[in-house]
Amino acid sequence: MILRTLTIGVAVMIAALAVGDDAWAGQTWLCSIASAVAVDEDGTIGPPDLGERERPTFFRVDAEKKELTLLGPDSRRGEVTKLESVQEIDGQHVFSGVENGRVISVIITKDGRMTLSVMSDGVVWSVFGHALRDEDRK
Repeated sequence: MILRTLTIGVAVMIAALAVGDDAWAGQTWLCSIASAVAVDEDGTIGPPDLGERERPTFFRVDAEKKELTLLGPDSRRGEVTKLESVQEIDGQHVFSGVENGRVISVIITKDGRMTLSVMSDGVVWSVFGHALRDEDRK
């Protein structure tokens, strides 16, 4: 089951990277993290290993700038991850990029669910939460 889920996730990311960019000018989302889990290649499941760094709690995704910016906790505020691909696929917003040898993918649904994955050699982090379009919070 885990292998099938990971395979589908990789396929979505490859498709997003293969198709040309389709950014939506000015669209941003505020995202909160509800849960996160890591799965190692040996099947070990547990919390993501962030070393001494605090786990992110809030971030902003900016389609026009192609950036994911951490908003919380304060110790991580302002950290930016560049996104290479910004797509709308089947009504979902799909963002992906590569940073320090890790593939990062974010999917935001129209009803506000957010899934983020980080893949590196031998480990996948799955992060789940909620997203609110910046314009909807006013």
